[in-house]
Amino acid sequence: MTTPRDEIQTYLTTIGRNKVGFSITGRNAEGKPVYIGGVLGLLERNTMRYYLAIDAYLVAYSLPPAEQFERRIQEWYASTERYAAQLHEMEQNAYLEMKRKEMRRQQQG
Repeated sequence: MTTPRDEIQTYLTTIGRNKVGFSITGRNAEGKPVYIGGVLGLLERNTMRYYLAIDAYLVAYSLPPAEQFERRIQEWYASTERYAAQLHEMEQNAYLEMKRKEMRRQQQG
């Protein structure tokens, strides 16, 4: 039986191994920042994703309801790309299409 801790460690040693957070832990030989990795980097990335999701929700809130969803997903993606080193997961068209399909599935039942 795997535990959540095992799953996190598997993630961090596979697809999450090169992902970084936002805290700078030092500088490399070229003077560029070295960002935190591991579990703390994971926590920082997830925290920022939630913050950006709330921000995107608030940006779109004043729009007519029919326009809010599209604005939210576009705003969220654009916001994450400002922190591409930490948050880039997929290209914009793929992300937007995935979210649109997800919304259609939810609306259908």
